[in-house]
Amino acid sequence: MVDVLVLDLGGTLVDGDQPFPHVKAALGALQRFRGSSGRPLQLALVSDFHPAGPPTPAGIKARFTEYLRLLDGFGLRRFVQPVGRHVTLSTHAGVAKPDRRVYELALQRLGAGATLGDCLSITEDAGHVVACQALGMRALRFGGDFADWSDLDPRVVGLLRRRTRERGPLGQAQCVHRPRGRARSRTPTVSVMIPAGAKLRQPSATLGQGNAEP
Repeated sequence: MVDVLVLDLGGTLVDGDQPFPHVKAALGALQRFRGSSGRPLQLALVSDFHPAGPPTPAGIKARFTEYLRLLDGFGLRRFVQPVGRHVTLSTHAGVAKPDRRVYELALQRLGAGATLGDCLSITEDAGHVVACQALGMRALRFGGDFADWSDLDPRVVGLLRRRTRERGPLGQAQCVHRPRGRARSRTPTVSVMIPAGAKLRQPSATLGQGNAEP
């Protein structure tokens, strides 16, 4: 059961000073999915972002404001509104990822009543993938399980195959089969922002919104 998509920022959604290709299109499509419970899928951005000194309420607020400026620069803030619910930093929890307390605080801020077992984490950090799985979350590694946000891993789409009833060519986050390589292999990849029409292959295995409050 997946009702919350937990996302890392650096190395997962952004590379240096800009988002990876197709990230915005993928996030837009994922926002139109429903989770396993049938409720709209919730996105939670969870990042290690520590204060320069001992954490104080003023310091935490300043650090959060700094982080939001980064999101504005990347053009990603619109996908995690209201930020007081959908963005959680390690400085809020007082510990770094992958400590359980960071993720539990993210769910508390989200206010969706979800548990760690309702989450799918996507991060570039292989160690964090293992840790998230140990906490009862499903987890995928960007750069390992999939490496291009236009070719979202079929297991993600399989877990999130229930979509909102929204019309239009992009409203259903349609997927298509697309062969790779010169030999035109029959093994498909999944594109999350291609117009409607094709069927999605079944996954081979089930994997284990403007408030600036800090």
